[in-house]
Amino acid sequence: MYSYFKILKCLFFFVSFVSLSSCNATFGKKYSYLREIRQETLVPTRWDVGNTTVSNEDRLDILIPYVKNIGNVYIGVGSEQNLTIAAWAKSEFIYLMDFTSVVVSANEMMVFFLQESPTKEKFLYYYSKTGEEDAMKLIREKLPNPESYTKVYKKIIRFVRKRHKTNLVLAELYQYKMFQTDDDQYAHIHRLAKEGKIFPVRGNLLGNVTLQSIGENLRKNDLHLGIIYFSNAEEYFYYPNQFKNSILNLPMNDESAVVRTLSVKKNTFPWAPGSDISTKLGFHYCVQSGNSFQEWLTLVKFPFRSLHIMEESGKIDPKLGFTYVKNGPGSNSL
Repeated sequence: MYSYFKILKCLFFFVSFVSLSSCNATFGKKYSYLREIRQETLVPTRWDVGNTTVSNEDRLDILIPYVKNIGNVYIGVGSEQNLTIAAWAKSEFIYLMDFTSVVVSANEMMVFFLQESPTKEKFLYYYSKTGEEDAMKLIREKLPNPESYTKVYKKIIRFVRKRHKTNLVLAELYQYKMFQTDDDQYAHIHRLAKEGKIFPVRGNLLGNVTLQSIGENLRKNDLHLGIIYFSNAEEYFYYPNQFKNSILNLPMNDESAVVRTLSVKKNTFPWAPGSDISTKLGFHYCVQSGNSFQEWLTLVKFPFRSLHIMEESGKIDPKLGFTYVKNGPGSNSL
Protein backbone atom coordinates (compact mmCIF):
# COMPACT_ATOMS: atom_id res chain seq x y z
CA MET A 1 0.00 0.00 0.00
CA TYR A 2 1.34 3.44 -0.90
CA SER A 3 0.58 5.30 2.35
CA TYR A 4 3.35 3.93 4.60
CA PHE A 5 7.01 4.52 3.77
CA LYS A 6 10.26 5.37 5.47
CA ILE A 7 8.90 8.76 6.57
CA LEU A 8 7.31 6.84 9.46
CA LYS A 9 10.69 6.87 11.16
CA CYS A 10 10.92 10.64 11.39
CA LEU A 11 7.39 11.84 12.04
CA PHE A 12 6.68 13.41 15.41
CA PHE A 13 3.23 14.22 16.71
CA PHE A 14 1.40 16.07 19.43
CA VAL A 15 -1.57 14.81 21.41
CA SER A 16 -5.07 16.04 20.60
CA PHE A 17 -8.63 14.95 21.02
CA VAL A 18 -10.97 14.81 18.03
CA SER A 19 -14.22 13.27 16.88
CA LEU A 20 -15.55 12.79 13.38
CA SER A 21 -18.25 15.45 13.22
CA SER A 22 -19.98 13.98 10.19
CA CYS A 23 -21.05 10.87 12.13
CA ASN A 24 -24.25 11.90 13.91
CA ALA A 25 -26.03 8.57 14.11
CA THR A 26 -26.66 7.01 17.50
CA PHE A 27 -24.91 3.79 18.37
CA GLY A 28 -24.43 1.43 21.30
CA LYS A 29 -23.03 3.05 24.41
CA LYS A 30 -20.34 0.40 24.69
CA TYR A 31 -19.00 1.23 21.26
CA SER A 32 -19.45 5.00 21.59
CA TYR A 33 -16.67 4.96 24.17
CA LEU A 34 -14.33 3.57 21.52
CA ARG A 35 -14.36 6.97 19.83
CA GLU A 36 -13.06 8.68 22.96
CA ILE A 37 -9.37 8.28 22.21
CA ARG A 38 -6.32 10.48 21.98
CA GLN A 39 -4.93 11.04 18.50
CA GLU A 40 -1.70 12.26 17.00
CA THR A 41 -1.67 15.61 15.24
CA LEU A 42 -0.38 15.10 11.73
CA VAL A 43 2.36 17.04 10.01
CA PRO A 44 2.43 17.54 6.22
CA THR A 45 4.26 14.88 4.25
CA ARG A 46 5.08 14.38 0.60
CA TRP A 47 2.62 11.49 0.60
CA ASP A 48 -0.40 13.75 0.96
CA VAL A 49 -1.32 12.96 -2.64
CA GLY A 50 -4.19 11.20 -4.39
CA ASN A 51 -2.70 7.79 -5.05
CA THR A 52 -2.00 7.18 -1.36
CA THR A 53 -5.74 6.88 -0.73
CA VAL A 54 -6.16 3.55 -2.51
CA SER A 55 -4.63 0.11 -2.13
CA ASN A 56 -2.55 -1.69 -4.73
CA GLU A 57 -2.88 -5.07 -3.00
CA ASP A 58 -4.77 -7.15 -5.52
CA ARG A 59 -5.05 -10.55 -3.82
CA LEU A 60 -6.63 -9.75 -0.49
CA ASP A 61 -9.04 -12.61 -1.20
CA ILE A 62 -6.27 -15.00 -0.13
CA LEU A 63 -6.98 -13.81 3.40
CA ILE A 64 -10.64 -14.87 3.47
CA PRO A 65 -10.24 -18.30 5.15
CA TYR A 66 -8.10 -16.73 7.89
CA VAL A 67 -10.18 -13.63 8.69
CA LYS A 68 -13.74 -14.85 8.08
CA ASN A 69 -16.14 -14.10 10.95
CA ILE A 70 -13.43 -13.11 13.44
CA GLY A 71 -15.57 -10.17 14.59
CA ASN A 72 -14.53 -7.90 17.46
CA VAL A 73 -12.63 -4.65 16.83
CA TYR A 74 -10.64 -3.96 13.66
CA ILE A 75 -7.64 -1.62 13.32
CA GLY A 76 -6.14 -0.95 9.91
CA VAL A 77 -3.82 1.49 8.19
CA GLY A 78 -4.85 3.04 4.91
CA SER A 79 -8.31 3.30 3.45
CA GLU A 80 -10.95 1.30 1.61
CA GLN A 81 -9.16 -2.07 1.60
CA ASN A 82 -9.84 -2.23 5.33
CA LEU A 83 -13.57 -2.33 4.69
CA THR A 84 -13.08 -5.27 2.35
CA ILE A 85 -11.30 -7.25 5.06
CA ALA A 86 -13.62 -6.06 7.84
CA ALA A 87 -16.68 -7.15 5.86
CA TRP A 88 -15.27 -10.67 5.57
CA ALA A 89 -14.44 -10.62 9.28
CA LYS A 90 -17.81 -9.14 10.27
CA SER A 91 -15.95 -6.71 12.48
CA GLU A 92 -18.05 -4.88 15.05
CA PHE A 93 -16.06 -1.63 15.12
CA ILE A 94 -13.45 -0.32 12.67
CA TYR A 95 -10.59 2.11 13.26
CA LEU A 96 -9.22 3.48 9.97
CA MET A 97 -5.81 4.85 10.92
CA ASP A 98 -3.38 6.83 8.81
CA PHE A 99 -0.47 9.25 9.20
CA THR A 100 -1.39 11.45 6.20
CA SER A 101 -4.08 14.10 6.28
CA VAL A 102 -5.33 13.28 2.79
CA VAL A 103 -6.06 9.65 3.70
CA VAL A 104 -7.79 10.60 6.95
CA SER A 105 -9.96 13.13 5.08
CA ALA A 106 -10.67 10.61 2.32
CA ASN A 107 -11.72 8.10 4.97
CA GLU A 108 -14.03 10.59 6.64
CA MET A 109 -15.61 11.31 3.28
CA MET A 110 -15.92 7.59 2.54
CA VAL A 111 -17.75 6.99 5.82
CA PHE A 112 -20.06 9.88 4.95
CA PHE A 113 -20.89 8.38 1.55
CA LEU A 114 -21.50 5.01 3.21
CA GLN A 115 -23.96 6.63 5.58
CA GLU A 116 -25.76 8.29 2.68
CA SER A 117 -25.85 5.14 0.51
CA PRO A 118 -28.30 2.36 1.42
CA THR A 119 -26.99 0.24 -1.47
CA LYS A 120 -23.58 -0.59 -2.85
CA GLU A 121 -24.66 0.85 -6.19
CA LYS A 122 -25.38 4.21 -4.59
CA PHE A 123 -22.04 4.20 -2.80
CA LEU A 124 -20.13 3.50 -6.01
CA TYR A 125 -22.25 6.09 -7.81
CA TYR A 126 -20.88 8.90 -5.65
CA TYR A 127 -17.38 8.07 -6.91
CA SER A 128 -18.39 7.66 -10.56
CA LYS A 129 -18.19 10.27 -13.29
CA THR A 130 -21.97 10.42 -13.55
CA GLY A 131 -22.31 10.84 -9.79
CA GLU A 132 -19.59 13.41 -9.26
CA GLU A 133 -21.91 16.42 -9.35
CA ASP A 134 -24.30 14.82 -6.86
CA ALA A 135 -21.37 13.88 -4.62
CA MET A 136 -20.13 17.46 -4.61
CA LYS A 137 -23.61 18.73 -3.84
CA LEU A 138 -23.95 16.32 -0.94
CA ILE A 139 -20.58 17.35 0.45
CA ARG A 140 -21.47 21.04 0.25
CA GLU A 141 -24.84 20.49 1.92
CA LYS A 142 -23.94 18.11 4.73
CA LEU A 143 -20.24 18.07 5.59
CA PRO A 144 -18.46 20.64 7.74
CA ASN A 145 -15.69 22.53 5.96
CA PRO A 146 -16.98 21.43 2.53
CA GLU A 147 -14.25 23.29 0.63
CA SER A 148 -11.63 21.04 2.19
CA TYR A 149 -13.52 17.85 1.32
CA THR A 150 -14.28 18.90 -2.25
CA LYS A 151 -10.57 19.59 -2.71
CA VAL A 152 -9.73 16.12 -1.42
CA TYR A 153 -12.42 14.57 -3.62
CA LYS A 154 -10.90 16.15 -6.72
CA LYS A 155 -7.41 15.05 -5.68
CA ILE A 156 -8.31 11.39 -5.15
CA ILE A 157 -11.19 10.65 -7.48
CA ARG A 158 -9.35 9.30 -10.53
CA PHE A 159 -7.40 6.88 -8.34
CA VAL A 160 -10.52 5.72 -6.51
CA ARG A 161 -12.38 5.13 -9.77
CA LYS A 162 -9.55 3.00 -11.09
CA ARG A 163 -9.46 1.03 -7.83
CA HIS A 164 -13.21 0.42 -7.91
CA LYS A 165 -12.96 -0.94 -11.44
CA THR A 166 -10.06 -3.15 -10.41
CA ASN A 167 -12.03 -4.46 -7.43
CA LEU A 168 -14.85 -5.61 -9.70
CA VAL A 169 -12.43 -7.24 -12.15
CA LEU A 170 -10.60 -9.10 -9.38
CA ALA A 171 -13.80 -10.30 -7.70
CA GLU A 172 -14.97 -11.75 -11.01
CA LEU A 173 -11.57 -13.19 -11.94
CA TYR A 174 -11.00 -14.98 -8.64
CA GLN A 175 -14.66 -15.66 -7.90
CA TYR A 176 -15.07 -14.09 -4.49
CA LYS A 177 -17.48 -11.63 -2.90
CA MET A 178 -16.60 -8.33 -1.27
CA PHE A 179 -18.58 -5.40 0.04
CA GLN A 180 -18.71 -3.63 -3.33
CA THR A 181 -20.14 -6.71 -5.08
CA ASP A 182 -22.24 -8.40 -2.38
CA ASP A 183 -25.41 -6.95 -0.86
CA ASP A 184 -25.05 -8.67 2.51
CA GLN A 185 -21.46 -7.56 2.98
CA TYR A 186 -22.32 -4.02 1.95
CA ALA A 187 -25.27 -4.01 4.36
CA HIS A 188 -22.90 -4.85 7.21
CA ILE A 189 -20.50 -2.03 6.35
CA HIS A 190 -23.37 0.40 5.75
CA ARG A 191 -24.84 -0.42 9.16
CA LEU A 192 -21.52 0.14 10.89
CA ALA A 193 -21.19 3.52 9.18
CA LYS A 194 -24.73 4.55 10.13
CA GLU A 195 -24.12 3.54 13.74
CA GLY A 196 -20.86 5.47 13.97
CA LYS A 197 -18.76 2.33 14.22
CA ILE A 198 -16.31 3.17 11.44
CA PHE A 199 -13.96 5.75 12.88
CA PRO A 200 -11.18 7.41 10.83
CA VAL A 201 -8.34 8.43 13.13
CA ARG A 202 -5.02 10.22 12.82
CA GLY A 203 -2.30 7.85 13.83
CA ASN A 204 1.16 6.50 13.16
CA LEU A 205 2.12 2.90 13.87
CA LEU A 206 5.36 4.23 15.37
CA GLY A 207 3.67 6.97 17.37
CA ASN A 208 3.03 6.92 21.11
CA VAL A 209 -0.54 8.22 21.19
CA THR A 210 -3.25 6.82 18.93
CA LEU A 211 -2.53 3.10 18.93
CA GLN A 212 -1.71 3.18 22.62
CA SER A 213 -4.97 4.99 23.37
CA ILE A 214 -7.00 2.50 21.33
CA GLY A 215 -5.56 -0.35 23.38
CA GLU A 216 -6.37 1.44 26.63
CA ASN A 217 -9.93 2.00 25.49
CA LEU A 218 -10.46 -1.59 24.43
CA ARG A 219 -9.25 -2.79 27.81
CA LYS A 220 -11.43 -0.29 29.65
CA ASN A 221 -14.49 -1.53 27.76
CA ASP A 222 -13.59 -5.23 28.05
CA LEU A 223 -13.30 -5.68 24.29
CA HIS A 224 -10.81 -7.60 22.17
CA LEU A 225 -8.96 -6.88 18.98
CA GLY A 226 -10.14 -8.99 16.09
CA ILE A 227 -7.75 -7.91 13.33
CA ILE A 228 -4.92 -5.44 12.98
CA TYR A 229 -3.87 -4.77 9.39
CA PHE A 230 -0.44 -3.28 8.69
CA SER A 231 -0.34 -3.47 4.89
CA ASN A 232 3.39 -3.56 4.03
CA ALA A 233 4.41 -0.91 6.57
CA GLU A 234 6.50 -3.32 8.63
CA GLU A 235 9.02 -3.91 5.88
CA TYR A 236 10.31 -0.36 6.45
CA PHE A 237 11.29 -0.61 10.11
CA TYR A 238 12.64 -2.80 12.88
CA TYR A 239 10.22 -2.92 15.77
CA PRO A 240 10.99 -0.03 18.15
CA ASN A 241 10.02 -0.14 21.82
CA GLN A 242 7.06 2.20 21.40
CA PHE A 243 5.57 0.00 18.69
CA LYS A 244 6.09 -3.07 20.87
CA ASN A 245 4.41 -1.36 23.81
CA SER A 246 1.41 -0.32 21.72
CA ILE A 247 0.89 -3.81 20.29
CA LEU A 248 1.38 -5.52 23.65
CA ASN A 249 -1.22 -3.17 25.11
CA LEU A 250 -3.88 -4.42 22.67
CA PRO A 251 -6.18 -7.00 24.30
CA MET A 252 -6.13 -10.10 22.11
CA ASN A 253 -7.69 -13.55 22.30
CA ASP A 254 -7.26 -16.83 20.46
CA GLU A 255 -9.08 -15.45 17.40
CA SER A 256 -7.06 -12.23 17.06
CA ALA A 257 -5.07 -11.93 13.83
CA VAL A 258 -2.32 -9.76 12.39
CA VAL A 259 -2.59 -9.15 8.63
CA ARG A 260 0.39 -7.90 6.66
CA THR A 261 1.76 -7.82 3.13
CA LEU A 262 5.32 -7.90 1.88
CA SER A 263 6.88 -6.72 -1.37
CA VAL A 264 10.56 -7.47 -0.63
CA LYS A 265 12.65 -10.68 -0.57
CA LYS A 266 10.66 -12.12 -3.43
CA ASN A 267 12.85 -15.23 -3.64
CA THR A 268 11.88 -16.22 -0.11
CA PHE A 269 8.36 -14.78 -0.17
CA PRO A 270 7.04 -15.07 -3.74
CA TRP A 271 4.35 -12.66 -4.80
CA ALA A 272 0.86 -14.07 -4.95
CA PRO A 273 -0.26 -14.81 -8.54
CA GLY A 274 -2.18 -11.82 -9.86
CA SER A 275 -1.07 -9.57 -7.01
CA ASP A 276 0.50 -7.16 -9.49
CA ILE A 277 -2.53 -6.59 -11.72
CA SER A 278 -2.94 -2.93 -10.77
CA THR A 279 0.75 -2.21 -10.21
CA LYS A 280 4.22 -3.38 -11.14
CA LEU A 281 4.78 -4.17 -7.47
CA GLY A 282 3.33 -7.49 -6.29
CA PHE A 283 2.84 -8.69 -2.74
CA HIS A 284 3.22 -11.72 -0.53
CA TYR A 285 0.39 -12.04 2.00
CA CYS A 286 0.68 -13.07 5.64
CA VAL A 287 -1.59 -13.78 8.59
CA GLN A 288 -0.15 -14.24 12.07
CA SER A 289 -2.07 -15.08 15.20
CA GLY A 290 -2.22 -12.11 17.56
CA ASN A 291 -0.97 -14.18 20.48
CA SER A 292 2.02 -15.31 18.42
CA PHE A 293 2.91 -11.72 17.49
CA GLN A 294 2.70 -10.55 21.10
CA GLU A 295 4.87 -13.50 22.14
CA TRP A 296 7.51 -12.50 19.59
CA LEU A 297 7.47 -8.88 20.75
CA THR A 298 7.79 -9.96 24.38
CA LEU A 299 10.48 -12.63 24.17
CA VAL A 300 12.86 -11.57 21.39
CA LYS A 301 15.42 -9.04 22.61
CA PHE A 302 17.50 -8.29 19.51
CA PRO A 303 16.31 -5.91 16.73
CA PHE A 304 14.00 -7.71 14.31
CA ARG A 305 11.08 -7.16 11.97
CA SER A 306 8.30 -9.09 10.27
CA LEU A 307 10.65 -10.80 7.80
CA HIS A 308 12.41 -12.57 10.66
CA ILE A 309 9.13 -13.79 12.14
CA MET A 310 7.89 -15.12 8.83
CA GLU A 311 11.14 -16.88 7.99
CA GLU A 312 11.55 -18.57 11.36
CA SER A 313 7.99 -19.39 12.42
CA GLY A 314 5.94 -19.08 9.25
CA LYS A 315 4.47 -21.80 7.06
CA ILE A 316 5.25 -20.45 3.59
CA ASP A 317 3.13 -21.41 0.59
CA PRO A 318 5.24 -20.19 -2.37
CA LYS A 319 2.63 -21.07 -5.00
CA LEU A 320 -0.12 -19.12 -3.27
CA GLY A 321 2.18 -16.32 -2.16
CA PHE A 322 1.02 -16.65 1.43
CA THR A 323 2.53 -17.28 4.85
CA TYR A 324 0.73 -18.27 8.04
CA VAL A 325 2.39 -17.79 11.42
CA LYS A 326 0.98 -19.49 14.48
CA ASN A 327 3.98 -20.15 16.71
CA GLY A 328 6.16 -17.98 18.86
CA PRO A 329 9.92 -17.58 18.42
CA GLY A 330 12.14 -20.64 18.22
CA SER A 331 15.36 -21.34 20.05
CA ASN A 332 17.40 -19.41 17.46
CA SER A 333 15.70 -16.17 18.51
CA LEU A 334 15.66 -16.66 22.26
